[in-house]
Order: sequence, then structure tokens, then C-alpha cells
Amino acid sequence: MPSPKRLVLFVEGAGDRDAVPVLVKHLLTAANGWSHLFLDEQPFVVGNVAALTKGDGKELVRFLKAAAKRPNLGAVLLVQDGDLPRIRGEDFCAARFGSRMSEWAKIAGAGVGFSVATVFACQEYESWMLACVDRLAGRELPDKRPGVKPGTPSPGGDLEKSPRDAKGWLDQHLDAGCKPTRDQKLFTQLMLDHLEVIRQRPLRSFLRLENALSQLVAAAVAGTFVVTPVAHASGSEIRDNKGKRTTNVVP
Repeated sequence: MPSPKRLVLFVEGAGDRDAVPVLVKHLLTAANGWSHLFLDEQPFVVGNVAALTKGDGKELVRFLKAAAKRPNLGAVLLVQDGDLPRIRGEDFCAARFGSRMSEWAKIAGAGVGFSVATVFACQEYESWMLACVDRLAGRELPDKRPGVKPGTPSPGGDLEKSPRDAKGWLDQHLDAGCKPTRDQKLFTQLMLDHLEVIRQRPLRSFLRLENALSQLVAAAVAGTFVVTPVAHASGSEIRDNKGKRTTNVVP
């Protein structure tokens, strides 16, 4: 059996840099992926989707080319918040921007030399935590500090629409406040015991994360490379980061 290939994470901020690997390691185990992918311990902090997509994807291409320099790269998993209502005068749509990410990723060699999967946590990574916050209420954090206030219920409704500021919501329900760079990893560790609650809400963006990781593992098992979500060019022209016309992405 070939040796496992490297899985590199692209994350939005410093808190995500510490938290997302904890979640991905757990999901990679559930997907029986360790024989084919191993997790790089140094995620790229790439900023939010507005920063990463400026210049017609130039920043994304630059980061992907940097990741490709790491030995034995097999896949890149991009996890960003989907909480920006508008980007450069355009309404944000996770499906549309995910498709664009796939188009630009192919310019950097994705699908030929390595796989790429894009996931937007809607509204934020912390929105997934809110789905099971009632299970976390009254539990101390792994570092022994008090966590969510006892008796705190999970917000009702569609968490992918509201509350828009999930970080702020958590901040209001912790006696010591919530600091993502300090607390996001700790809450993720607690969240791992309650992923079924998140699936049952359901949060489509979390299900998308699980599916994206399964797609990356399946490609590694088959010895192929994927770019997901599938980019639908619909006859539109795609240009590389130098403005040159390139091939449309086939669904």
C-alpha cells in the first residue's frame, strides 16, 4: 500500500488554526482515512473569503502553490466562515463562491497534482458549537475554567441564518467571556462528544464538511485527485490570475 499523503488545512484565523485540526482529526478517524491521508500540523491562516478571493482568486492560487511545496501533498481542505453578507458589492452565496474556489484551484494544479475541497461554515465555525451548547452548559473547559453558564439552551431556528454573531452569542453566555484564540480549540474538544446533535439540527455546512473530507479520502484511496465542490462554468469564461483565458471547468 502506498504511504499516506499529506492533508493541509487552510483556515481563516488564529483560533481556527488551533481548533479545526482537532475536529478534522476526529472526522478523519471516523472516515477511516488515516491509511491514505495524514494531517499536516501547520495549517495555513489565509484570512476570510473576501481576502482570499480578491484579484480573481490570485491569493487562493498563491496559497495553493505554497502548499504544493510541502512534501507528498495529497489534498488541501479549506474551511472558512460564511458570515459575510456581501463581498465587493455581491451577495455572498456559499455554493457560488465554492464553485469559484474550485475554478481558481484548478489554475494552481488542483485535480492534477493534488485534491482541493472548500467548505464554508455558516454562519461561523462557532455556529456548529451553538447546535449542541445545551449539552456543554455547566461543563468546565478542558483547562478547568468554567464554560457555558449552567442551564443555557441552544438557540432555536436555523443556525445557518441566525444568530449572525455566534462568537458574540458565546461571549454573552460565558462568565469570563469568549476569546476565540483561547477558547475555540477547547470548545471543539467538548463538541466532539455531541456531533450527532449537530447533524440532527441539521446544519448543512457541517454535513458538507463531513462529505468533503469523505471525498478527499475516497480520492486518496483511488489514487486520484478531486476538486470539490464541482465548478459549473456554464459556458462562462474562466481566466487565470494573469488574466489569460483558460479551459472551462467541467462539472
